Amino acid sequence: MLKNKNSPIIQDIFKIFETDTFKKILSSEMIEIAQLNAITTLLIKTNIDFDIIFLAKTKRSFASANLTIHIRPDAEITFGFNFDSNSFI
Repeated sequence: MLKNKNSPIIQDIFKIFETDTFKKILSSEMIEIAQLNAITTLLIKTNIDFDIIFLAKTKRSFASANLTIHIRPDAEITFGFNFDSNSFI
C-alpha cells in the first residue's frame, strides 16, 4: 500500500480512481476508446505521469492497451484493457 497518502500526487490519483469513468472501466471486461480518452484527459489535467501502450487487434486477440501511471520512481500502477470492437470505425 502507498505509505504517504497525504502527498498531492497520491491524492490526485485517488480522486481519479473514484471517478465514475474509472470505476466503469475497472468493472467491465471491454472498454471504449472514449473511456480511455477520458482517463487520459484526467491524468493530463492533474499533471500525472503515465504511459499508454496500444496493441492492435489480430486474428488471435482483441485490440488492447496498457495504461501505466507513475506514482514515484519506485512505484507505478499498470492497468490492461481490451477494447470493445464497436468502438472502432
